[in-house]
Amino acid sequence: MILKIEHSTLFEYDNPIYETATEVRLHPDNNHAAPQRCSSFNLQVDPPPSTIFEYTDFYGNTVNHFNLLQSHKQVKIVATSVVETGIGQSAASDNDDIFLIDFSCQSRYVHFDQAIRDFTSRFAIHTDSFKLAESICRHINESFIYEPGVTDVHSTSAVVMALGRGVCQDFAHIMLAACRVLGVPARYVSGYLFGGSTPDGRDEATHAWCEVYCGLEKGWVGMDPTHNTLFVDDRYIKIGSGRDYDDVPPVRGTYKGNALEKLSVSVKVSSVE
Repeated sequence: MILKIEHSTLFEYDNPIYETATEVRLHPDNNHAAPQRCSSFNLQVDPPPSTIFEYTDFYGNTVNHFNLLQSHKQVKIVATSVVETGIGQSAASDNDDIFLIDFSCQSRYVHFDQAIRDFTSRFAIHTDSFKLAESICRHINESFIYEPGVTDVHSTSAVVMALGRGVCQDFAHIMLAACRVLGVPARYVSGYLFGGSTPDGRDEATHAWCEVYCGLEKGWVGMDPTHNTLFVDDRYIKIGSGRDYDDVPPVRGTYKGNALEKLSVSVKVSSVE
């Protein structure tokens, strides 16, 4: 499947700001171990910076970054990509031995509190990591309620466990905590979903799911606790992965100035075939 992604982010301020420093993680994954290929990527920023830089972070994600030194009251970032997706999982690699430690531990938004330990006790009967992760994914999908607005991007897995509801990012954090506390490495994935990132089919922003390490033979298997299909297929477009949301936020930055910030995001994913 060949898909086009148009992702627009608008920051507006009620007073002028300056010395903006921004990092953008919107470049689709182009790792040959993953079942997708990014054929084009274009990043437009208004007001335009003198240079847009690029580097690869610790987890292999492409990061673009720029500075705006002049005074301004809004910043618009538009990322346009064309991606050829496929079906399958990401192959295991020689570097996984290093990363598996990070993907087995607690992180900023993934906590091993008593509630998650009690929650996972029912899955301990599974000795196969794939079956264990599938059972966790299905249980989250059937038991947690999708409800925007009750959490925010800083909500931890412990907060979501207490609420029993949330959005795709929250469900991914719960699944990560459950897998990791039972000894199965799992990583957070940020990306898009063709046909809607919400259960009713709307594209609102980036989507989030998990990749579970199921050994050298199966590699990293994508699972999505938000949707009842459970498994990632060619409708999914991966941007990047990390320990949790904190490693792959779409846009992160800072600025100087005494101003209130308003954020607007729009996403459109369409087929070009």
